[in-house]
Amino acid sequence: MNAKQVQKFVVSYLDSTGCQLIEKSPSHVTVKLSPDADRALTNRPYYWSFVDRTGSEPETMTYRWSFESPSMADRAAASPISYIMTESGRIVQEDVYFGSRRLLQLFEASQQGGRCVTLFEEPPRGRMDPLGSQPYTAWLGVNFKVGYECDMKREELYGWGISLATGVINEKFMDTLRDKRLTPRLPSNVHLLRNGLSLRKGMTQLEQTMERKLKNGDFSWAVEAEGRRQDELERIRNYYEPMLDSMGHPDQKEQRDALSVRFSQREAEIDWQYRPKVIVTVMNCGIFHLPGIH
Repeated sequence: MNAKQVQKFVVSYLDSTGCQLIEKSPSHVTVKLSPDADRALTNRPYYWSFVDRTGSEPETMTYRWSFESPSMADRAAASPISYIMTESGRIVQEDVYFGSRRLLQLFEASQQGGRCVTLFEEPPRGRMDPLGSQPYTAWLGVNFKVGYECDMKREELYGWGISLATGVINEKFMDTLRDKRLTPRLPSNVHLLRNGLSLRKGMTQLEQTMERKLKNGDFSWAVEAEGRRQDELERIRNYYEPMLDSMGHPDQKEQRDALSVRFSQREAEIDWQYRPKVIVTVMNCGIFHLPGIH
């Protein structure tokens, strides 16, 4: 990422978390964090536990982030953090560049905060009846990751959505969102249709549809993997079993037990490595309110 891309990402994160941009230029931003961003970025658990216990008004921190990437020599010589005292309080200064500690923290915070979102499609500007109200349907969108694992691994991503009004499933739902302008705020002149499905029921239907799809897939890779697993098991049996059979003398009991343990461990390792399995995980999800009745 170059400096322009880093700044675009940082400003997008600040906007999405409701931070107050005090000053902005092509090379830096000065921002007063929102409570949510302050909790995620400042590592002040004791302060926030005090605020939560007492119900007092929180005082969030102010940062000045510079996006001009310093040279390696400057990074080594300079302190990563400096401070400016102003009439309104202390401002923390940092360089934010690709590979910096702060940018990595922002990546992690956006990943955690973006695992489940609620967004609305922005209506076309100038085309809405100012006295009318457009219906919006809620969709549950889920990104599934399917891993086909044995001694090799393959992954597939599925971005599916289900209408919470009708139960219709769109298997290319995430593709339909790419060109839409989405906002976390409810647009004006919009009303939300009543859901016919709960979130739990919608998720269950998506999971059942995914399960049916996987059951109808091609599992020749699993048959081949199982064959390799049996070949490996046979190979180590031919190695260990003759040695175990030759250790029948009572004086060799301790050696035999130790060898038997190693044999069992190797069998378990081969089973873990070669046994075919399909693992489905949910990467992230969200409620997307889109215009129309679906």
